Amino acid sequence: MTLRSRALPWLAVPLSMLLLSGATVAAAADDPCTGGKWDVTQEHALFLKAPEAVPAGHDLASAPVIKAQKMYELALTPQSGVTFILPPSKKMLADGSFAGLVHMQVPTAGSYRVSLDQGFWIDVVGDQKFIESTDFGGMSGCNAPRKVVIFTLPAGDVVLQLSGAAKDHVRVTLTPAPAAAH
Repeated sequence: MTLRSRALPWLAVPLSMLLLSGATVAAAADDPCTGGKWDVTQEHALFLKAPEAVPAGHDLASAPVIKAQKMYELALTPQSGVTFILPPSKKMLADGSFAGLVHMQVPTAGSYRVSLDQGFWIDVVGDQKFIESTDFGGMSGCNAPRKVVIFTLPAGDVVLQLSGAAKDHVRVTLTPAPAAAH
């Protein structure tokens, strides 16, 4: 066996790995859920999992609790039947739209992303006042996630108000925002 014939099998492995990584990069470039404003790898991975189905509340007392790092599919109700803590901060036509409330359990104070599979209005309420978003983004053609909004949240319970939705369900997740994302 010559040196050349012994080297070829060793070259084949790195060459095939290089070709596969090129295919992975090409596939990622074709994915409408990549290449947005931020790296949403953690959110995208959660959106690929089966969600926990939960009915959103029609008032504060009926609002369920959701936790960070989990995927939920919330069943919404007609907006006309929802009692918000504070009126939605964006005025929208309520005819035919859907809404709901959920308690979000924030493990530690910090910057968090609320990610949705649809583009509609959300508010976060804590201590009877709106918590302003620090940034937001969306990816056209993607629903895993479609909309991402960043908030600086206190530890404990805050309420997510969903309003003006065209559909009666939404997939949502709460994740810590990477330091570079805000």
